[in-house]
Amino acid sequence: MSRFNMVVVTTGAVLVLSGLWIANTTLRDVGWLPEVGPSTVALTALIGPIIYYADRLSESGTSTTSNDDRAEIDPEDLKARTERWSEEAMINPAFPSGHGPEEASGDGNLAAGNESNEAAGDSDDTSRTSKDDTEVEDSEFEFNWLNETGVNFADIGGMEGQKQELLRDVITPLSNREKANALGVTAPNIVFHGPPGTGKTYLAKALATELDLPVALLSGADIQSKWINESASTVRALFAEAQEVASSEGGAVVFIDEVDSVLKQRTGGGNTHEEDTKVVNEFLGGLEETGEHNIVFIGATNRLNALDDAGMRSGRIDKKVHIGKPDTAAREAILRAQLDERRHDISDAEIKELAARTDEAVAADLKAIIDKAAKKTLVRGGTVVRSRDLR
Repeated sequence: MSRFNMVVVTTGAVLVLSGLWIANTTLRDVGWLPEVGPSTVALTALIGPIIYYADRLSESGTSTTSNDDRAEIDPEDLKARTERWSEEAMINPAFPSGHGPEEASGDGNLAAGNESNEAAGDSDDTSRTSKDDTEVEDSEFEFNWLNETGVNFADIGGMEGQKQELLRDVITPLSNREKANALGVTAPNIVFHGPPGTGKTYLAKALATELDLPVALLSGADIQSKWINESASTVRALFAEAQEVASSEGGAVVFIDEVDSVLKQRTGGGNTHEEDTKVVNEFLGGLEETGEHNIVFIGATNRLNALDDAGMRSGRIDKKVHIGKPDTAAREAILRAQLDERRHDISDAEIKELAARTDEAVAADLKAIIDKAAKKTLVRGGTVVRSRDLR
């Protein structure tokens, strides 16, 4: 405390005590207090200690801020302390990220907060970026864009006709873009349709790999929402994000399983829910713009007739590929593809015999048979799938 502050404190104390003394005298004159009472003595005695301690505080405050003391601080020691405090602040910040006073002070400081968050995201954010580079590196994307699905055409047994069709109509235009653009040829949007378990999703993943383009793998449930306008907003955001990815990666693939749940038939009557109509309209708008942005849309459905008629016309969904139950030759190819991924001693004759007795089985059924055999191998402690494991 400075000398000036000490004088102010002392003067204030004297004024307060003077007021109390006047009040005491007045009360004594009217007979409410005795001639000489303990209150008079106490009021008088209080002034001395207040003045004494105020003076000591003044001396203490002056000494702690004196120029002589500041001159005694070693500059090197001060530098070392500052560096240590800075390191400790980085390790244990006073406020968690996003909760500092600058973030809570209002919109005026949002720019600074965003810059610090972006800098942190460059080094720490892993919500959208995989360490093995299987995901498109952009922490701002709402959807999960994969660069690698782990499946290609060689992994698919059978479906030779479908694979050749996709090679001709989808892969070739996107692999020869300059020639395709000169001829006005764009890759079509596709719907894979057929019974459950026939490999529609598997084929879509393989096609994305063959195109060497990022893919977003979704289902109808990922888009549907119970909140008003949210489903339509999700569709709009999906196609907008696909355009952004395609702009930086040279193209993109959007796959939606059970697409009939979101691109559903509109009857035009009162039974059509208003929210369903909004979603379909957003889809139709997004599908019309895919060609100019090198986006390939793939839908999969078990109910082709449930899809909206306007969505099925050329310029929106250009290609419909039926994925039916495999015949005997296709089942044999599927079994071989599944066994090639594992060590086995199953002969060609045994594979043919198994394919012949699995009539009506779809790709999912055949995969389950090989998976079950592999589990039996593991339980018995083996490392090679043998004939007995298939029984």
